[in-house]
Amino acid sequence: MMSTTVDSVQVHLRTVDQHRCAIRKLGVSASVRSVPIGNAVGATLAEDVVADHALPAFDNSAVDGFAVRAADVIGPEHLPVRLLVSARSVAGGQPAPLHLHPGESVQVMTGAAVPYGADMVIPVEGTSGFVETFGIEEVTIHSVGSKSNIRSRASDFEVGDVAVRAGTSVTPAQVGVLAALGRTHVLIESAPIVAVLSTGSEVRPVGTELARGECYDANSAMIVADLLRCGADVHLEPAVADDVDECRAALARCAAVADLVVTTGGISAGTEEVIRLALADQDVEFVSVAVKPGKPQGCGKVEGTPIVCLPGNPVSALISYELFVRPIIVAALRNPRAERTIRTVRVAGEAVSASPVPRVMLGIVDGEGARIIRSHSVGALADANCVIVIPPSDGDLGPSGEYPAWMLDSLASSRRGTCI
Repeated sequence: MMSTTVDSVQVHLRTVDQHRCAIRKLGVSASVRSVPIGNAVGATLAEDVVADHALPAFDNSAVDGFAVRAADVIGPEHLPVRLLVSARSVAGGQPAPLHLHPGESVQVMTGAAVPYGADMVIPVEGTSGFVETFGIEEVTIHSVGSKSNIRSRASDFEVGDVAVRAGTSVTPAQVGVLAALGRTHVLIESAPIVAVLSTGSEVRPVGTELARGECYDANSAMIVADLLRCGADVHLEPAVADDVDECRAALARCAAVADLVVTTGGISAGTEEVIRLALADQDVEFVSVAVKPGKPQGCGKVEGTPIVCLPGNPVSALISYELFVRPIIVAALRNPRAERTIRTVRVAGEAVSASPVPRVMLGIVDGEGARIIRSHSVGALADANCVIVIPPSDGDLGPSGEYPAWMLDSLASSRRGTCI
């Protein structure tokens, strides 16, 4: 632990790595769970998807035309040949199975059931055309191709076949297979549910009228946006006022549905810090971390669910999220695509002042150069495309230097998360 003296009181500071270690020990992970098939794209299947019925379920036509017996049309001595059109078969069901007899044909549409006794379908282009009266009119077959134009029953899957295997990263095409098999949900793994809660009587949801002294909830918006981009699923709890009972109820709702709860605000040293007060009887530790910004932090478990508590200033909340929350989510997702790209950049501008603790500052990278945004206001978020890590020092670092920069434009997960 580092230590510093404030007004003759010794304050112990946890290092960034120590706090990260404490959060990792909470064991944030995702259990296997069921999701609608449309929400499974990019996720890893946790089960073999087995066909419980044949696909196709019946012999069906691959073209619009006439179902015939090959014996009636094969061979040059047969063509052209006239056949009675005994019935019609269209996609969408047949009141009763159709049977084809020698010398007959059935007018059939693409996807429709092929009648019993037929072993090929002649495309309409090779005939005299469709008829309107069945059992009376005839069709002339002019040419016969080399294909049967019949999709045979179970040519895709027989009952018991594994259609999509466990461990597969689901694609939109495979969602089509799942739907064709009649599946509405599948089991997936590595998709943690994160509950996000902002606090403060001044915090209002976007889209509502603001009164004097109120502000919109920027923290939840930016944290949720990145969690979804990483591939996590999110439960967004409406912001709560500085009311301990309301906060406890909101935290209980979050803990009931999530693998991790993330809060912003209410953890400083004041007398009205609602998160501190609401979690007083829970296994949660509030600490000071040796970093600027983001000194006040908290982590532990609420109702048995891991929780990470971040400060409320939007810049501090973002940097704390990048330091302490995002790494464990990316690890739980097992998604290296979502990891931040780290570049070494040369920072130009005025000297960076001395600091006994590391600083993580918003910055702008342009080519190989970068500059630090020295404001901690919301406006600073508009221009930033990275965070720059400045090591501790006991003297000015000079007007320029090379520092690691975490780029904020990392690739999105192959599976985008959903709000649940």
